[in-house]
Amino acid sequence: MKYLLTIGLFIILSSAHQLIAQEITLDSKSLLIRQNPAFKAYLQGDGRFLALDTYRLGFIKRNRFFVGDQLTFKSRNERGKIREKITAITDSSFSYSTFNEIINEFQHTEIPLRNVRKIRLSRRIPWVSQGTLAFPIAGLMFSITDLLSVRDGQFRDPKAILIGGGIASLGLVCWKLSHPSYRLGKRHRLRVLRVQ
Repeated sequence: MKYLLTIGLFIILSSAHQLIAQEITLDSKSLLIRQNPAFKAYLQGDGRFLALDTYRLGFIKRNRFFVGDQLTFKSRNERGKIREKITAITDSSFSYSTFNEIINEFQHTEIPLRNVRKIRLSRRIPWVSQGTLAFPIAGLMFSITDLLSVRDGQFRDPKAILIGGGIASLGLVCWKLSHPSYRLGKRHRLRVLRVQ
């Protein structure tokens, strides 16, 4: 009797689990929100986002930019880089707004995707991102301590300046790894995708 009750309870629980599992079929929006809960606020509209696909040896990495994200890019029409928040995304363009103090209102600028020449990302890599500031300071401190220390009447060693410069140049390498820039073309594509 005890075994029959246990088997009956097991059958009821497994069938209830199957019914619940059938109801939890996730669509692509739910999967994206489950991957990163911060995307929930961005997907409340029509679900469009900019996708930067970077092709490397053997794999493709996709970076997503939603409305409200800050984007750093260079345009074909303008000189210099533009760093603004995305305010709207359409099928073939995105727009950002800047505050004009003369007329005291926001001006919206629409950028077609074909006019974007280069995109710069900002990644947080735990030890490398801190090296962008730490290595130049360490190289400068090394050179200054060698300059101020007196050894046998000689105030500085030319080799120490090279070593300090080498340590400081590691900061530039860390900066390039933490802030890569991608020139759009065959290998790197920017497109608008929609989450259904």
